[in-house]
Order: sequence, then C-alpha cells, then structure tokens
Amino acid sequence: MKKLLTSIIATMLAIATLFMFTGCSKVDDLKKVKEAGKIVVGITDYAPMDYQDENGKWIGFDAELAEMFAAELGVTCEFFEIADWGAKATELQANQFDLIWNGMTATDELAAQIDLSVAYAKNAQVLIMNKNATAPAKADVKNLTIAVESGSAGDKVAADEIGVTNLNAVASQMAALMEVAAGTSQGAIIDLTMAESVVGKGQFAELKIVDGISYGDEVFAVGLRKNSNLTAKLNKFLKEKYADGTMNSLLEKYQVSLNADALK
Repeated sequence: MKKLLTSIIATMLAIATLFMFTGCSKVDDLKKVKEAGKIVVGITDYAPMDYQDENGKWIGFDAELAEMFAAELGVTCEFFEIADWGAKATELQANQFDLIWNGMTATDELAAQIDLSVAYAKNAQVLIMNKNATAPAKADVKNLTIAVESGSAGDKVAADEIGVTNLNAVASQMAALMEVAAGTSQGAIIDLTMAESVVGKGQFAELKIVDGISYGDEVFAVGLRKNSNLTAKLNKFLKEKYADGTMNSLLEKYQVSLNADALK
C-alpha cells in the first residue's frame, strides 16, 4: 500500500511539473505570422483608434501603429473586425486573430486571460446625452436608460460603479451613440477618446459630452495570446515609437493622450 501511495504521489508530481512548464512555455506567434506572411489584428469601428476612411481603408492611431509593427516584422497587416467585443479574449486565444489593437482598456480580468502590452495611452469613461437634455446630477445617472458596448469598460462602469438599473448593452460604442441619437436611450457611457473624436459632429451633431461627469482613469494596451513571444517585441516597438517621436506625431493627428511614463 505504501509503495502504491508513493507511486501515485510521484505520478501526480510529474503531471504537475509538466503542466507548470507547459503553462509557462512561450507561444511561437512570431513563427506563425512569419509563415503566414501576415499578422491579423482584431479591431472594431472605434475612432480615433480604428475606423474606415471614405475608401473603406482602416485608419486611426492604432491602425497606423499596427501597420508599422507588421512592417517591422516583415509581414503585411490584415484587420479583422470583432463582432462580439465581450468575446475578444476567447477569440484571440482561439487564433481568430493575432492581436487586439483597438483602444482596449487594460484590466486585471483581461491580464488573467491574455498577455497585455505596455500601456501606451490614457482614457476615461464619459456620459453622452442629447445636447438639449438636462444634465443630471452624477448621483442620478443610475436612473437613466444608458447604452453601452457589451463587454466594454463603459459596460463595467455602468453596471458596477454607477449601478444603472436600465442598461442597454449593444454591439459597439458607435451603436451606443446611435441609441442616444435615436432617442431609444437617454445616455451612453463611452470612452472619452472616442467621444472627443465624434460627438457633436456628423450623425452625432445633436449629442454632447456631459460636463463634470466622468469615471475612472484607464490605460490602453494591446492584447496578445498568453505567453506569446511577440509581447516583448511589441513592447520594444511601442517604446521605440515613443522615443523617436512617431507616437507624438500620431497624437497630433488623432488627438490621443499618451501614457508617457510607461513608454519611457
């Protein structure tokens, strides 16, 4: 019996050791993208980070950086529009795409599922309403019908921090703004970065960013598969593009707040 118990323990230790080393081993994404000749970048329609110009070409702060990173790897950049933002980490791990590069808020929850690059930009969540609507007290926002992008930082803020009782979760931040423009939601909680780019213009000319109501300081990071060997390369790339002035040029073009301390 003692010999059997010793054998069982030895077997369990061997299995545990195997899992430990397997879990820590690097994922060779560099070889994968080199062999494919392309890197697939998961995005959504999210100005000024990723959006389409009049010819249907993806442009934006993140889109330009992603294309530069692809060029540095010697491959082409292919954009993949993520339909369900809430499933982004699962789809990344399932090889639907190689990176999530879309003004993605870095969270502990995401970091447990995927690798995150160095944080390269800053953001916050803001309330959007019709420009003729009476702005509520911050404490009363929870009583409004609020549209959010499902699975986004705005969704988490509305549900957990504000405690909104009438939450309208839709497919994208753009869709959330459309809900407010159509009058089917009283407000939307979206990224300040996007709000400053599109609110008060074009199809959202009748909307406003409500003064004095914002939530949390956030940082953006790029998502990679867990233990990807591209993570170190991407971090080096981001820091170099900050050091050589490329990011500052893009900042002036797209009005994105950089997370300078992390990039030094």
